[in-house]
Formats: sequence, C-alpha cells, structure tokens
Amino acid sequence: MGFVSKFTVISFSFLIFFWPSQVHAESQGHLPGIQSKTIEELIEMTEPKGGEAREKASLLQRGKKTYRQFCVHCHGERGQGKGRTSPYLYPLPRDVTLGIFKLRSTPGNALPRDEDLYQTLRDGVPGTAMPAWGDVLNELTLRALVEFIKTFSNRFQLESPDFIMPIGLEPAFDRLSVKRGKILYQELRCGRCHGEEGGREGSLEQDLNDAWGNPSKVYDLRRTELYKGGATSDEVFQTLVTGMDGTPMNAYDYVSGDELWHLVHYLQSNYDQQIPDRVKMSETIISLHVSEDLVASPEADIWKKAPKTQVKLRALQSVSSGFSRLSVQSLHNDQKIAFRLQWSDSSPNRAEPGVSRFLDGVALQFAPGPAIHSTYYGMGEQNKSVNIWHWRADSNQKIVGKDIIPQPKALDPFREQAVEELNASGFGTLTVQSLEDQQVEGKGVWQDGRWAVVFVRELDTGSSFDARFVKVRKKLMAVALWDGTLKEKNANKRVSFWQELKFK
Repeated sequence: MGFVSKFTVISFSFLIFFWPSQVHAESQGHLPGIQSKTIEELIEMTEPKGGEAREKASLLQRGKKTYRQFCVHCHGERGQGKGRTSPYLYPLPRDVTLGIFKLRSTPGNALPRDEDLYQTLRDGVPGTAMPAWGDVLNELTLRALVEFIKTFSNRFQLESPDFIMPIGLEPAFDRLSVKRGKILYQELRCGRCHGEEGGREGSLEQDLNDAWGNPSKVYDLRRTELYKGGATSDEVFQTLVTGMDGTPMNAYDYVSGDELWHLVHYLQSNYDQQIPDRVKMSETIISLHVSEDLVASPEADIWKKAPKTQVKLRALQSVSSGFSRLSVQSLHNDQKIAFRLQWSDSSPNRAEPGVSRFLDGVALQFAPGPAIHSTYYGMGEQNKSVNIWHWRADSNQKIVGKDIIPQPKALDPFREQAVEELNASGFGTLTVQSLEDQQVEGKGVWQDGRWAVVFVRELDTGSSFDARFVKVRKKLMAVALWDGTLKEKNANKRVSFWQELKFK
C-alpha cells in the first residue's frame, strides 16, 4: 500500500511539474517523432491543391492585372496608398497593407469578409475618389481583385474574418423613435464631430486624424449621397454597430440594438430629399451625323437633334460637393465634330479685370485607345498620352440675366479662344500645345442657373498630338468640371470615368 501511495504521489508530481513542459516541447517539435511546423508551413498545409490551386492562381493573376490597370495609380504598387495620383486626392487613398478597412459587416478591428470587400469595390466609397467599379468590371473580375488585394496584408493569412454583426428587426419609424434617437445622439456626443443637427460643424471637426495621422474629414449626415456604407436603414445600422476602422468613427456595439435603431431613425429624419442617382460610372454617348455646318454656338437650333447622355462626376478633393452630373451631346459632319455640355450652376464665375478668382471650367479628355483598360482615365499615363480640351469662363463668355459688365476682350493675352488644347501622360505632366496647334473653338453661355458650352474642331487636324475622329467607330472620352464658387481649381475638380463615344 505504501508503495502504491508513494507511486501515486510521484505520478501526480510528474504531471504537475513536467506536463506543461512536455506540452510546450511538443508545440515546439522538440520531442521525438514530432516535426516542427513554422507558420509558413501551417499556411501551406491549408492551401488548395491540384486543380483548385491552379484556379486560385489564375484568379490571383487576373486580380493582379486588374489592380495594375485601375488601382495602382491611387493605391500604389504595394497597396500602401501612395500611387502617383494620391497627392492630388483628399481623403487620401487607403493603405490596405495593415488589413484595416472602413466598410465591414464584422466587429470592430476584425477583418472584413470577402463579400464586404467585393461590395466596396462594386459600389465605391461616397465622399472619396473611390469609384463604383461594378459599373465597368464584371463580377468575376471584382472577385479576382478581392483575392489579390488580400495578398497585401499578412492578416488574411494569419486570421479569419469574425462573425457578422447582427442587425435585428427594425422597430416602427415614428415620432417617439426619432425623439429617443435624438436623445441618444446627444448622449453619445455625436454633435462634437457632426454638429448638433448633423451638418458637420462640430467642435472637433478640424481636429480629427485617421490611424495614419492624416486629417479625417467629417461628413454631413443629412446628405444621403455621402454615407460611405449606404443610407438605407440596415446600412446605417451596420455602420453604427461596426464603426469604421482607421477613422475616428468608433463602433457602437455596446449600445443595445433597439437604441441604435432609434438613432438610425433620428439620422434619417434629418435627410435632405435627394433624387436617386441612377447614372452609371460609364455611359455611351452618341455622335449624330448631320449635313449642316457646325459652329461654336451653344444656342444653335441644330442641338435639338442631338441625343443627350447624363455623365456622372465625382469630386477628387471637394467632398462637400458630393456627386454631380452634366449632359453631353455630340454632332459631326464630314469635316467637323462638336460637343455641347450642359450643367447646373447657380452662379457664373467669370473672369473680370482686376479680380483674382476661381473660374468655372469644363474639359474633355480623349484616350488614344478604344478599350477602357488601355489608358488611365486620370490624365493618361507614361507612353499613353491623352488629348485635353479645356474651357474656362473667360470674359468673352455670354452671361444672360446677371448684372455683370461685359468685357470686350479675353483677359489672357496668350489665348485667343476660351478653349485651350493640352496633352498629358499622367498627373504632373500637363503640357499646353503651341499656338499653331490650338485648333478647338469654344463658347459658353450661362442662363437661368445653367451653363451650356460648345467645343468644335476638325475631324482630323494632321497633328500627332490631337485626337483623331476620322474612320473610327468609337472613342473613349472623359469629362472634368470646376466650380468657381466651390474654389475648385487645377487638381481640385470633379471627374468622370471613361465614356464610350460612338459615331452614328
């Protein structure tokens, strides 16, 4: 009995003092028969094999190609948000190497699901320069882009996305719910950033930074087009409960679901009435053939024949302007081609003597190739120069219904026309063509809160710097817009993606 008892004590002592070490040794692979597994080997064990591996490799290759065509200019070669275009953008492009993403259905500080990344790429990020790529790229390409973007951060190899934050059932939208939501808005001190009524005039508005130390922009909660995650009930709830990682917007996952629903209703009660934006990022513009002569006259009756196409624009820096749009028409005969652009502008900003101001302006940009992936829409790229026609509201432009003194001459002695022809091979490479190559005529008329601007040029000028319209069935064109009232100038502008110009 004494032997058994002593053996038992020794056994327990062995377990107490040596078992943890044994487990640790096994985990390190130090015991006989146990092979050490590095993190890389563990990852490799979970990687797909055979046909599945080839399919994934093909998907990654497709995603890499797409990233280099459409994303590298802003986010950079390694996804650090330092592309050649990034210095001209505000807010700055996201650095994805840390695996920190604003829009998720998962808890705060967790990785997004593939579906979250897919939706971000498909729908874009309102209030930023990130467009809705779902308008021009198919589902398979977007899925491939998701897989490639995940390679920039090791988090996707070491972690798995967490659970989806529950949304629950929405209660009735009534005055009591709105009232309780307003109380919660005050208790959570939302007004310190977004203002007492959500109009982004809070006391901390100018003092907020993101996780990288960059200034963080506060958005007007009354404007539905600026809600990054969407402005529907479920979308606003999800933004509140998950937060926006990398920004000062915390996750309110500690607030009960019912209370959050009341906050959603209060925010929605302050919405401005917005017309749903149904214009896609890329549309088709028809250039109609006519027999009449084409002149630089926005008021000519011939424009009644031309079909109109709405073109969607997004701000590169001026987040307060949100989305905007303009209409484009095009006509051509056997010698010339003409475009008329029209857009709303409550106040014309025209050049005047002795006054330094921001001018209204609009520009057309033409790509050398017919495919949307052939040239970067942000002023071209190296060895792929774009041709730009830039109109500014010079003093010769006609203003109807405003008490503005007419000026007999243009203010710029180096420009005979309100339109200037330029070329660019990427941001920072803008070059003005010589005087003899300035062959585009242009004229603008402002009336009843609306600009109408016409561009006219020969189909073929014979210059290698100019866009050619002879014997082509389609061409890519993009539009840029400047509003002087918003102090937009140079890179601070609103731009469109490539639009397809077809000749009919």
